This record gives sequence, structure tokens and C-alpha cells, in this order.
Amino acid sequence: MEGAIPKIERRIDELKKFDVASVDERSDPRIGTLSSKLETLLATVFGANTIEYDRYNWSVTHLDRASINMMHATAIQEVREGLIRGIEGARSQLEAIVEGFREELEDRGISTSSRTLKAYEGLELHPYIEKAAGQLFKDGHYANAIENAVKALNNIVRLNSGIEDRDGSNLMETVFNPKNPVLAFNNLNDQSNRDEQKGFMMLFSGAVSGLRNPRAHKIIEDDPEKALEFIAFISLLSKLSDSATRRE
Repeated sequence: MEGAIPKIERRIDELKKFDVASVDERSDPRIGTLSSKLETLLATVFGANTIEYDRYNWSVTHLDRASINMMHATAIQEVREGLIRGIEGARSQLEAIVEGFREELEDRGISTSSRTLKAYEGLELHPYIEKAAGQLFKDGHYANAIENAVKALNNIVRLNSGIEDRDGSNLMETVFNPKNPVLAFNNLNDQSNRDEQKGFMMLFSGAVSGLRNPRAHKIIEDDPEKALEFIAFISLLSKLSDSATRRE
């Protein structure tokens, strides 16, 4: 079920994007191609000729629902209206399947949030990052967890560098400036080391401008997997800051 959901969602997206208005004849090959994809999807998800396959086959794969007149060709407008009904019916059925799968996974404790929570608990985060973001992440407030983690990183860099009058990207680009850093990751004795210093400076600055600032100024809905990876990245930066050498 977990593996089937993204496959079903791809077909739902195709149904949404199908331009019915561009259909000029009933024999438009795109209709048959999409129907074949949907039939293959059902066979992949449920297995061919299973009870579930037979239950959904007509309602999902039968996209052309316009009437058939043996005396003359069906008007194109009627064909389009039949396609609209068929596509909406197929979408509705597929969305119901996805919802049912997700409910079943939730009942079994195999949801994305439960998996990422287990992964989160296995991380050895920087203690300040864990303190700032841990409970928010566990409660499902992912954007707030990321924002708080970056705020904690900002404070860690201030503490390690002794610079209190700067903030955000300005702080990071001052503290880790490869020409005259306050905190250095190496001895800066050749171009390779200076490039490393510059690269880390950009990572720190990017974390603030790319992760904290947007979440501080607008509402962002982060998914648990993305939040987990962002917080792990922020924790890594925090540990790098702790290991850097302070230069007078």
C-alpha cells in the first residue's frame, strides 16, 4: 500500500492535467493511452483479475462515457462532456483508494510521520538543536521546528564566536569569512582550504536565509521527511561550529 500511493497519485495528476477541450475527435489516441495506464495501475496495485481489480476496473479505466449512436457520429461536445464525467469518476475512485490505503497504514502505525519520528529518535542531534526543535517536531509542528533549530544555530555561532551584534546571514558571513574568519575550519594556508572555508560559510548563510527567514515571514507547511533532513543538516552545522577554531 505504501508503495502504491505515489503510483496512484501520479495517475491522478495525469487525469487532472488532461485537457478535455483539446479533444477534437472521439478516437483521440490520448484517451486510450491514459485508459491503458489506469488499467496497468490497477493490475500492478491489486493484481489482475482480483476482486479489487474487477471492482474498480470499469469506473477507473472507462473514461469515454458519452453515449453511442449507431446512426450518426456523436457530437464532439457530447464526447467532451462524457470525458469530463469519466475523468472525474476515475479521479474520485483513485482518491478514495489512496485515502483508504492511508487510513490502513495509519492504523498499522506505518504512516510517514511515524516512520520519520522513529528516524528522528535515532539521530544524535546537537543538544541545543534537540532542545530547540525536538518537542515541536514530535508534535508535528515541522515548520516551527525548523525555524527554532535555525535560531538555535544562530545562537550557537554567536556563543562560539563572541560576536553578539550581528544576526542571520550577516553574522555567518562575518564569522566564517574566508579572508579573516573568527571561526576557522582549517589553517587557511592554501586555496583549497580557503575554498573549504568559503563553502562552509555559504552553507551557514544559506541555512539562515533559506530555512529560517521564509518560515519567519509566511506560513509554510513542511512534510515530516523534509523537516527531518533539514533539522539533521542544521545539527551538523552546529557541530561544525563547535569544532571550528576561534581566531583572535
